[in-house]
Amino acid sequence: MKLKIIIPRHPKLVRQFGQVKLVKLRNGQHELIGGSDTDRTAAFEWASLFAHEIVFTHFHRQELPSRSLHFPRFQV
Repeated sequence: MKLKIIIPRHPKLVRQFGQVKLVKLRNGQHELIGGSDTDRTAAFEWASLFAHEIVFTHFHRQELPSRSLHFPRFQV
């Protein structure tokens, strides 16, 4: 059995609030990507009501460069 079928490689989109995307990473952490301060505030409020197990960091990632939710691979 191939592990890439069991373990997804791409972040999973949980919700989108305006331009900000709430994604769940492979390691189980959640992250907000892109958006304005108003959109991020809406995401914080939603998480406090419906997903209080999510802990946000102060890290702010800009919008992803590609259309999909996968992170670009770095070539060595």
